[in-house]
Amino acid sequence: MFMTLEKSIINRNYVPLNDNSKIWAFGSAKDQTKQINLEYNGKTYKFSFPLNDIHYSTTFENKSKLNDYIRYILKQHIF
Repeated sequence: MFMTLEKSIINRNYVPLNDNSKIWAFGSAKDQTKQINLEYNGKTYKFSFPLNDIHYSTTFENKSKLNDYIRYILKQHIF
């Protein structure tokens, strides 16, 4: 389910980071402090991404709503 989203992130010049505590973690090839992450704690998913000078995050319990939100952010937001 998340593979197409990962491909879209990589196409934005983000590279995979070695972080086994997350489902996936990507850092900007230009600035590793700008990261796009997805975590799961057994109950909720936490999606985070850079937004101007901050790192914004939000949580979801529903995997389908999470997927829709990530797709929306990747289509609308310039990182």
